[in-house]
Amino acid sequence: MAEIERRGFHPSLRPLRDLKLPHALQNPLYRRYWLSQLVSLTGTWMQSVGSTLVVLTLTTSAFAIGVINVVSAIPMLLLMLSGGVIADRYDRRRILISTQSVLAMFALVYAALVFTDVVAYWQILVLSALLGVTASFELPASQAFVPDLVGHDDLPQAIALNSAAFNSSRLVGPAIAGAAIAALGMGSAFVFNACSFLAVIAVLVSMKGHYVQTRLPGHEQKIALKDGIQYVRSREDLFGLVALTSLLSFFVFPCAAVLLPLYVEHSLGGGPGWVGTTLSITGAGSLTGALVLLRGSRLEAAAGKRLRICVVGLTLGLLWLAFSRTPVMAAPGVAILGFSFSMGNSQLQTRVQQLAPDHLRGRVMSIHSLSFNGTMPFATLIITAIAEVVGMSAIYALAAVCTALGSFLLYRRYVWKAFIPGSDADLPVPAPPLSAH
Repeated sequence: MAEIERRGFHPSLRPLRDLKLPHALQNPLYRRYWLSQLVSLTGTWMQSVGSTLVVLTLTTSAFAIGVINVVSAIPMLLLMLSGGVIADRYDRRRILISTQSVLAMFALVYAALVFTDVVAYWQILVLSALLGVTASFELPASQAFVPDLVGHDDLPQAIALNSAAFNSSRLVGPAIAGAAIAALGMGSAFVFNACSFLAVIAVLVSMKGHYVQTRLPGHEQKIALKDGIQYVRSREDLFGLVALTSLLSFFVFPCAAVLLPLYVEHSLGGGPGWVGTTLSITGAGSLTGALVLLRGSRLEAAAGKRLRICVVGLTLGLLWLAFSRTPVMAAPGVAILGFSFSMGNSQLQTRVQQLAPDHLRGRVMSIHSLSFNGTMPFATLIITAIAEVVGMSAIYALAAVCTALGSFLLYRRYVWKAFIPGSDADLPVPAPPLSAH
């Protein structure tokens, strides 16, 4: 009895010893890269807070703010596909070192402008355009880089972990930015972001001699770019995933990210406190979605089921917000929307990565990135303009109907083919169809 009592006061730690890291994080290269991304993303969210505050000191025009997003998107529309070609033809590790260094330099320039109190609207437009140019080469390389580190089997886990890092930093970064800005001034957020890039650069430099990339044979850029586009067009499963990504970017993102604070404050009668709470709920829902995907089955049928659940969740979340009349009523809808949007986008990216063959991965991922990032700013301008005419509640209801209908049609025609067992990557590139004569 004394022995039992003694054990009662000293519980066993065996369950803790049995806990293991996710298999993807047991890979030392990916683990170091993921931790560096966690640091860098925290800095990115800090800069996002700082840049928002800077813009609001210069203009209160919704159109002027929207123009900044469009200016950053135009270089992506023009250069993203070429960025995918470069990611396939050259060392992705070196591309990332270069782009991370350039992004750090831009953050320091932004900080200098803010600290010297000479920042102007035109300067923000120029920096936004330059950031768009850099992102055109950074995004395809970074997305194609992860499969080189973890391999095909651990790819779903790695993408879920990347999403978890993004949403974790989304919760922490703004809070750190608020404290830093209060103590050191608005420019400090940009300085911290510049320093955060050093973590990624240091890890990438340390990978020299340990990182192996499948190289693309030397072709002309025009031919290589054409090959990537033809491959996506020739595979209906990939085409459907890219089209669905674009659809969600157009109808869901403006409602879930851009309009939400304005909707809570002006339509639902919530103050600044409720706006912050709503954004936190969105972040918590997004993080939960990433963690669910991390623990989910890797089977194709389970992945397809998760995507269908996400589409239903997006529709339900948008409708919930459309019919809400107070911030308290809207809170569950916000959580559902954040959860579904995070898990849905991560599942789409995972499946595109799995279906992309190694020698075309950079180009396929550049097309996928373009379908989301290229659509987003223009969708924001269109959706916000319509909202001013029909009202906030009506635009949420309209977005729900368009999301449900568009997703149903795309899934029935194309997307279901991406979740057939045995349809994964590294299949031979199909020959283009013969022309009719």
